[in-house]
Amino acid sequence: MTCKLLRWGNSTGLRISAAVMESAGLKVGDYVDVRLLDSGDLRVRPAKGLQSAETDMATSTKEAPKAKPSKPEQW
Repeated sequence: MTCKLLRWGNSTGLRISAAVMESAGLKVGDYVDVRLLDSGDLRVRPAKGLQSAETDMATSTKEAPKAKPSKPEQW
């Protein structure tokens, strides 16, 4: 699938079709992991254990988020 990179403020966004989003179980506001492989390919995967941005915003007004220990994940 070919996707288009679009300007989003000072950043760049990747437009993903609704069919791919649905197949991957993603919705707008979800987090994804993006990794640059040694081959130069980009790998995009749903982030494990992270809330969607909407849920994140709702809970941030109720209580401060707890720090999660960071350990490298093997892909």
